[in-house]
Amino acid sequence: MSASTTSSILNLTKTIIGSGMLAIPFAYKQDGIFTGVLLTIISFLMTCIGLYFFVFVADFISFVKKNPEEQVTFETMCKLVYGDKEYKKNSVIFNAPMFLQCFGVCLSYLVLIGGIFHTLVPEYETHTYILLTTVVIIPLCLLPKLDNLKYSSMMGLGFICYIALFIISEIFIDSSLPIWNKDTVDYGINWLNISSTKECLSSFSILIFAFTASMNILPIFNECSDRSLKNIRKIILISVGFSCTLFIVLGLVGYLSFGKYTDIQGNVLLNYQNKFVTNCCLSFIVLVSFPLMFYPLRICTNSLMDSFEIYFSSISPEETQPLVSENDAAETMMSEKRFKWITFCNLTSIYLLSLLVKDFALVLALVGGVAATAISFILPGFILLKVLNLKEYEVEIQQYTKNKRGLIIMSKVLMTFGFLVMILSVYSTLTK
Repeated sequence: MSASTTSSILNLTKTIIGSGMLAIPFAYKQDGIFTGVLLTIISFLMTCIGLYFFVFVADFISFVKKNPEEQVTFETMCKLVYGDKEYKKNSVIFNAPMFLQCFGVCLSYLVLIGGIFHTLVPEYETHTYILLTTVVIIPLCLLPKLDNLKYSSMMGLGFICYIALFIISEIFIDSSLPIWNKDTVDYGINWLNISSTKECLSSFSILIFAFTASMNILPIFNECSDRSLKNIRKIILISVGFSCTLFIVLGLVGYLSFGKYTDIQGNVLLNYQNKFVTNCCLSFIVLVSFPLMFYPLRICTNSLMDSFEIYFSSISPEETQPLVSENDAAETMMSEKRFKWITFCNLTSIYLLSLLVKDFALVLALVGGVAATAISFILPGFILLKVLNLKEYEVEIQQYTKNKRGLIIMSKVLMTFGFLVMILSVYSTLTK
């Protein structure tokens, strides 16, 4: 536990801010400015609650074990809820949404990078560029550890900041934008009206996707030098609050730059002309980010395979290898053969789907509507509700918190919100 509060804020902010921010102007076009900003703020509030619930349960586990330095993982939470013997069989509840989230993000990266390179060199089709990325991505995904990518990841964050500044500055320096050519270009802004209910619900899942950070909240909690709930709340509020502010600014600037009659792309950078440097920066971000997201995807796949083996065979939970070692090492407990097989199957599936899917915003909407919603809202509400109703820890719960009833109500509200958003956004995305 050596990470400072500032370092934790930076790490959580880096987790949130990514390529999803490029689709926010598209979402604002569907929602209108008032509704778009309102839905962004709602996403901010519900994301903060979901992250806090994860941390609350993690801190409760440290309290129960009387170890303030207890390293808490999703597996630890699953053990608390279902017991040491049954947790592996039920870990699918935790790993399935994580798998969908990581798989969907990797897919969106390939769809995005195909569009980027096609913009840079238009004489080749997008699928050609997607296939060419295998030269870089496959060797990186075969690495058992990703420590050698930490510096390039920090460079990627720097490029993200550059892209954000580029979008904001262009509205002031690019006189060719529709906002400055209202007499010759159809231009208009939806301030209060939404394009349609289906479009609005579909775009809401894009906003939820942009805020997703649950995958890294527990490592941040484990590494923070001050793990008090007060300090972690501050970290969450500052990180998610800064991201919310940035998303609103980028959404407004990107939408106002082009107006409602312009075909704003799911990746707003595609609307800007001859911006070679910016697209090169984005392509680097995507190439580096893919293996970073593929790493937890492989771990989730391995854990799901263990769970399925228990369901469909006579193997007992005690005979399977744990997903994570006791000291929370980041190494996968899998054979070399399984490592290569999982890598091959996941990469093949992602690449095949990327050749079929053309719409970056569609991928974000589906991933945000299913996986990001489950991780951000349903899962934290479910875990907290299960923990607060554990009979064997009833005394400890009474000692730990005096607001059990309020937390139970909030967990149910968060879960209900998550299910409603999931059902409505997926339906609207698939039927529009």
